Amino acid sequence: MKMAAKSQPKKGKPAIKKKKSKSVPKKAAAAKKSAAPKKAKPATPKKPTAKTIPLADFVSMTFLTENGVREWLKQGRLTGRQNEAGEWMIDAANLEAPHIKRVVR
Repeated sequence: MKMAAKSQPKKGKPAIKKKKSKSVPKKAAAAKKSAAPKKAKPATPKKPTAKTIPLADFVSMTFLTENGVREWLKQGRLTGRQNEAGEWMIDAANLEAPHIKRVVR
């Protein structure tokens, strides 16, 4: 009587089991994205609502340099915006912030 040979995994490589992913089916994901398209508002230029100070004047009010003010703007420590000419206008409210008060002249 012959016994049936049992299948054994090949030596060297362990058997890999596939994991079941819990992702959303593609059709459902596509339906969510296109569910309700939002209407785009017309682009309106933002008018400064708060008082702003030109960069050079802000520098003269503080112990910061122009490069220092630009760096703080990039880091988010100061708030401001560029006007149409590309000049930085710093929000006057920055002068009241605790971390700025210490550098005001």
